[in-house]
Order: sequence, then structure tokens, then C-alpha cells
Amino acid sequence: MRNKPLYLKIFPLLAFLIALSFPVQIYYLYGISVTNITKVVSMLTPLNLVTMGALMTLSVLTLTLSKNIYKIIPALLILIFANNAIVGLYGTDYTLIQVGLSFALFGISLKPFYNKDIKSVIMNPKLRWWESAKRYEVIKPLQLNTEMLQINSVTTNVSKTGMFAEVNEQAVLNQFELDQIIDVKIIGKNNFTLKAKIIRKTDGNGDQPSGFGLEFIKDQTHKKNYIPWFKDAVL
Repeated sequence: MRNKPLYLKIFPLLAFLIALSFPVQIYYLYGISVTNITKVVSMLTPLNLVTMGALMTLSVLTLTLSKNIYKIIPALLILIFANNAIVGLYGTDYTLIQVGLSFALFGISLKPFYNKDIKSVIMNPKLRWWESAKRYEVIKPLQLNTEMLQINSVTTNVSKTGMFAEVNEQAVLNQFELDQIIDVKIIGKNNFTLKAKIIRKTDGNGDQPSGFGLEFIKDQTHKKNYIPWFKDAVL
């Protein structure tokens, strides 16, 4: 997942369209002229307006990847539930089954916010890999070393400041921690070792392969060895 997660691109539009659907339904159900905006607005209940505002707010919070997303979601679910319950119990345009189904579908649409990869990039800006330096698809052999471990790996993409190292064994992944400093040995004609920090871990359940996002410590080895290697690798 080298770009911003698709869900975080689509959901803001979805939330906006759901908010817009409130006045659109009034136009459709009551055959009001599209130019008669005043009448449509007058037919929106206070609960409708508050719910629309909450949907718009969630749309903006998702665009900006604000942590407040997780504060507004419970309130929005309560508002949607209350609005749909009133429509189903006292209205004549929709049945309880219809409004119940629409609430369930909306709830399901929020589930990806609690996916581990999605939640991690919302809560921790450092993990937003798409905002980092431009990455290039390069597959090269690596060796990842700590005092206790030595494992073989390969790059899937590289940049001037770091790379993604693929590690397929979950047991091995579990032995590494975020912010841990490790030695990364780049294997080639002239082997060299860099210090790198683990800034992201993925288990392969999302669109990203299983492994580590690594950020190099910018020392002399990075400047004298890695930058020339990087330039040769992406040409």
C-alpha cells in the first residue's frame, strides 16, 4: 500500500453524499422543485440538520486524518440510529426494515476505521508512508541484524531516506518493535551496513506486504554508501 489507503480517499466523499441525501430525499419524495431550496430546508428537522453536520464533520476529519474521528463516530452512530428510528416508527415514507438496514450498512462502512493499518496511520502521523520521500519499486537482497537475530529479507521499495523490507514470518515480525534500531546490510557487489529505525510494521493483512518500514539514520555510511547505491538502483 504505497499510496494513501483507498478507504481514506473514498469515505470522505461517501459521508458527504450521505449528508446530501437528506435534502435530496425530500426533493424526490415530495416532488418539490429544485429551485425551491427554502421549502426543502424548512422540511429538514433539527435532528436531520445535526446529523448532516456530524456527517460533514466526519468527512473533513477523515480528509485531515484527525484523531477526533474516533470521538465523533460514536456520537454519529447515536444520531443516525435516533434519526432512522423516528423515521421508521413515525414516518410513512420508509419501513422499519428499510431504516434498520440503512443503519446497519452505515455501521459496516465505518468498520475499516478500526482496521489495524488504517487506525495506526490516523493515530500516528509518522506512519503515513505516502507522505514520505518518493519511493521506487526496487527488489534487492538484505540482511536485518540485531544482537539476537539475523534474518534475510528483500526490499520491495526504496527511497532516499528509507525502504520497506519484506518479512513473511509472523513469528519473526513479533520479535521486532516499533522505533527499534537495527542494522540493515545491503547485499551486492560492495556490501555495506546502515543503521535504521523501524517506523512501521505490517502483517500482510492489508494491501501492504508483510514486513517493516525502515527509516535510515543519516550518518556517513548513509551519505557515502547508500545514496550512490540508491541512485544506481533506481536508474
